[in-house]
Amino acid sequence: MNKCNFLGRFYEDPILENAYNTTVCNFRVNVEEYRKDKEGLTKKRNNILEFEAWDTAAKAIVKQGRIGDSIVIECIARNYSDNIVFRVTSFKIFKNIENDE
Repeated sequence: MNKCNFLGRFYEDPILENAYNTTVCNFRVNVEEYRKDKEGLTKKRNNILEFEAWDTAAKAIVKQGRIGDSIVIECIARNYSDNIVFRVTSFKIFKNIENDE
């Protein structure tokens, strides 16, 4: 089964592009990871992951999402020339209240 779920923040504003007679949105999300080291201290690591959304999902993400907003993403993993890109199947965006000022 190829199904992934992520919670993170937009690393940059998503941009809408035209491709193959439709629209696509390529965007990056900062997903935080917490682990304990050998001494038991919690360490935070930021992972910047690449996502793509097509058609109406692409338009909705560009319309609703801004840098710093949180997004929950359900997606599938795709391997493009040794580069993993996650294709969005569903999502929910949560506005960062600082972005609305």
